[in-house]
Amino acid sequence: MRQASDSIWEDLVLSILSVNQYSLEKTYSAVEGLRREGLFEPENLISWSSEEIVARLKQGGCGRGVFMTTLFGHRLSSLGYFLQSKGVKACEEILRSGDSSAIRELLLPINGVGPRVLQNFFVMRGISGFRKHT
Repeated sequence: MRQASDSIWEDLVLSILSVNQYSLEKTYSAVEGLRREGLFEPENLISWSSEEIVARLKQGGCGRGVFMTTLFGHRLSSLGYFLQSKGVKACEEILRSGDSSAIRELLLPINGVGPRVLQNFFVMRGISGFRKHT
């Protein structure tokens, strides 16, 4: 693992992908491919279809079978839609705040974000105060 990245979006996407028996460490092994495919750029998640995201997940080394990869495509597309509606800068400000309650309140409405994703994100960012039952 590594220290908290300056890329809040990298940490969030990796957290979303690190569920269903896939650890942060295992997902992180695909980080270079995911970077190359542009999957950590909010503008891409906003503009790409879920099908485009699925193709890029596969090309980036994070294909996990048809069902799961499609599911992650939908979840990252949902994140893009959320960022477009709330504003990337406004979301980034909250995510960088380190305030676990504000982050939880911001992220939980996103399809596919639940306690495990929050826990992953807090670990990646070095944020304490995670409560399992939100």
